[in-house]
Amino acid sequence: MHANVQLRILPILLALVFIANVELANAIQHDSTSPAFTAAVEQLNEEVQQLSLRSPNTQRDFIAAVSLMNYIQRNVSPLRYSVLAAAKKPLPTSVNQCLTSGAGICGSQVACFLQLALPLKLRVRPVEIYFHGATPNENSSHIGVEVFFDNRWNFFDVTWGTYFQQENQTISFADVRKAGPQSRRWAVTNQTDQWFLHWKRAGLDPLTYIDAPQIDILYGREGTIRIHQNPDTAGSTTEAEFKPVHQPTFIGLNSLNPDYGAVAITLMDIPANKQQFVIDVSGTAGKGKLVIAQSDQLVTVQIESLKTGENSIRLPFQLTDGNLSITLKMVKPRQIGYVVYSKIVIR
Repeated sequence: MHANVQLRILPILLALVFIANVELANAIQHDSTSPAFTAAVEQLNEEVQQLSLRSPNTQRDFIAAVSLMNYIQRNVSPLRYSVLAAAKKPLPTSVNQCLTSGAGICGSQVACFLQLALPLKLRVRPVEIYFHGATPNENSSHIGVEVFFDNRWNFFDVTWGTYFQQENQTISFADVRKAGPQSRRWAVTNQTDQWFLHWKRAGLDPLTYIDAPQIDILYGREGTIRIHQNPDTAGSTTEAEFKPVHQPTFIGLNSLNPDYGAVAITLMDIPANKQQFVIDVSGTAGKGKLVIAQSDQLVTVQIESLKTGENSIRLPFQLTDGNLSITLKMVKPRQIGYVVYSKIVIR
């Protein structure tokens, strides 16, 4: 199919790019011995070595991060992904397949970045950005990376070939958000990328995360995700249902990488005068305590005691209007511990 025909499938690709991307980054398979991966590492090492020699006053890790970002933007393309999707051809599910097919969306691009960063000796972590829609079904997400050098984290948006530079220093995503709209002046972006141009022609803002009002952020999977009530139960006097929609479906720690942390959730605007907490569990891993808390009242549950399916927990306190936090208290020394869930119901 011709490129001009592909440009008409924007609604489909919006869903692909802004919904599937983070899950892909977390789940995509990887084979470091594949020819495509080996060739990519060899090319990148050669490029970084030459540029480092020619620019001795430039931080080597900055050169490596930009080279890797540019390589992935060229060779793991959302536009190519859209061509495959529209033609109903198999879509890549591994780093090797992304590199071989030349196709990928945000999540697979970041998965490639994280894996290729290892032989380049870069310290990296993903930055997951979750946008809240007017309703949960309108939620969406994006993902980039941060690379640690010059004693700080530096943000790179692999999909758009973008980093942010303030006074000749790259900055973190937290600093991008803190500065708000003026960060747009600091964006260094590959504006000739066809997918970037396509979005601009469609009247979309690729860097909408700069000042989007309602977002949750995970740095190395650490942070809190807000879950809003399912509109189908809004106004019900008997129960309120909360489901992660285009959001992480687990609570806790699923990586021992020292730059990674645990996911917590907050149930927003819960109904008052309820005491039954029902969590639909898909599975658990490791050890830890699920902590359900409102203000200074809480209850803990060993995750090993949770079974697959519905788990009903009678709270030792009555809920009041407001929010309810669910975190995972990890065991020491630090080990994996998390709960995969599909929904929570307050009754």
